[in-house]
Amino acid sequence: MAEASQLSASKAPVTKNSVGKVPTVQQAPKRAFAQNSWHSKPRRGVKIDAILGSALEALQANRMRSFLTMLGVIIGVSAVIAVVSLTQGVNQSVSQRFSSLGTNVITISPGAASTDGARGAAGTQQTLTMSDAQAVAQLDHVVAMTPILTTSGQVVYGNQNWNTGIRGVYPNYQTIQSWQIAEGSWFSNGDEQVSAPVAVLGQTVVQNLFSSTGTDPIGQTVLINNQAFHVVGTLQAKGSQGFANVDDVIFVPFGAVNERLKPSPVYVDQIQVQVDDVNNVAQVQQNITTLLRTRHHLRGSAPSSTGQQFGGGNVLGGLGGGGNGGRGFGGGGNGGRGGGNTNGGQQTGGSTTPGSNSSLRGVPQANNFQVFSGNQLVQTAQQNTAELAILLIGIAAVSLSVGGIGIMNIMLVSVAERTREIGVRMAIGARQRDIRNQFLLEALMLSVIGGIIGIVVGLLGGFGLTTSLGFPFVFSIIAVVLAFGVSAVVGISFGLYPAVRAAKLDPIVALRME
Repeated sequence: MAEASQLSASKAPVTKNSVGKVPTVQQAPKRAFAQNSWHSKPRRGVKIDAILGSALEALQANRMRSFLTMLGVIIGVSAVIAVVSLTQGVNQSVSQRFSSLGTNVITISPGAASTDGARGAAGTQQTLTMSDAQAVAQLDHVVAMTPILTTSGQVVYGNQNWNTGIRGVYPNYQTIQSWQIAEGSWFSNGDEQVSAPVAVLGQTVVQNLFSSTGTDPIGQTVLINNQAFHVVGTLQAKGSQGFANVDDVIFVPFGAVNERLKPSPVYVDQIQVQVDDVNNVAQVQQNITTLLRTRHHLRGSAPSSTGQQFGGGNVLGGLGGGGNGGRGFGGGGNGGRGGGNTNGGQQTGGSTTPGSNSSLRGVPQANNFQVFSGNQLVQTAQQNTAELAILLIGIAAVSLSVGGIGIMNIMLVSVAERTREIGVRMAIGARQRDIRNQFLLEALMLSVIGGIIGIVVGLLGGFGLTTSLGFPFVFSIIAVVLAFGVSAVVGISFGLYPAVRAAKLDPIVALRME
């Protein structure tokens, strides 16, 4: 025994202690574990950097599968970003477009409004007359009024021609609509009084008729539907605003359109009035409604809503079947105001809608005109845009859900494929939460990376879509942050079940798996 002890001691390196007398045996150093090893410091669980590294390795090992899994999230997020960009661009365009109207401008259009039934579009029914316009101009707080006649046609200069819209208006229309003159001048009150054949051209018309030759349009004569008009002015460009190019227009005196281009001795297409103060707009709107209901012989008081409708979209007991195209009120023979018969109806496009019926005489008739202000136009347009955006975002949400289901499916497949690996890691010290966190992190990384790609694609798509349609591109940081957050929520929500399932595997059973 003594010899064995001496032999063992002789094989170990011997050093002296601090005193220098008693020999000691130097211990061999312990093997250090790798920093990312699953069995380092098992009592504290696996570090986050080890989980992250393992998750990245798992995703890189199946790049194509990972990309296809992210595709649903990419499509959903990019759709949300593009829709939000388009919606905000449309809203900004609408606000800019109607800002020139001013908050103290009221527009009156023919036709009945409806939210619960079919009807003819505003302006397709002829219910506003020149006498209506003149009566509206006499109301309190109205400082300016212009009737409007609209038509379209071909305008020709030399060998150049262009199809555009023509509007007949009073001279005060320039002030009401805040049009700025680029060259020349607007037509005068004297031009209106004699129905002078003069015209003010929008910039789109100027570019298409005169840019190729470089001719100054002021003083030139153009043919509008074969009628000669003298160009007295051109307008500053307002730019394309969405689907409408407001610069593609020609303005001429109201009387000139009435006599030369669109003979209409009785009816007008629209009436615009300017109120002295924005605080009086609501009262003037109510006064206009009361006045026109009285003039149009509409039964009962004005409905609180848009009015009840029957038949093919015409208001109850509305326009009668006049003998001359059905333009009369209450069945007047030649477009006049008749007393209304029980079978009256308006003939429009070959269809007849019912007129007043004796059994329904107590029911208030809905307005056969619309009265709205600039603010209401903006609010209505923005509401319609918001409703469309909600629909499109709902579709994008479905795509995100499909992407989340795809992530869950792939993670379940991954758990099944790596069952033995999970068992080995548990056997060398990985806890359930370590296994759960790794698979949850993999799902989160799939969705977040997909979300980032989707944000980039959505911004590029939104920019291309808005600019091609003529809307301004609006970058929304809120939409980007929200899309990123939604993608993270999708990853966590749909990755939680596979992660928990992996964490609950029995290591003994898992080690037996091939």
